[in-house]
Amino acid sequence: MIEQILQNELQANSLQIADIISYLNSNSWQAVSHPNPHLLVFQGETDDIGNPIQLVLPSQNTFEDSPRLIAKAINLLAVVQAKSPQEIIKLITQTRTTSVTG
Repeated sequence: MIEQILQNELQANSLQIADIISYLNSNSWQAVSHPNPHLLVFQGETDDIGNPIQLVLPSQNTFEDSPRLIAKAINLLAVVQAKSPQEIIKLITQTRTTSVTG
């Protein structure tokens, strides 16, 4: 069974959208345009049938569905990178620390 993080577990980690974007940028994910200004869409590697994998984030942490979208993004990254959701959160947090101190 694939390990997943739940919304309530994620809220304790207080990930910021900017930190996730920084992590995505440093891991070759590309931003793609989307007609809804409340959503940020990124495209990564291709799936098993050659379609690009897309990850959707809210444009702000304050939207009602932000925790759900962030949890879904963390779980997707975990599957794509063959890591646990907790490892992904740790890597995102390290990216924040690096960008603040670097």
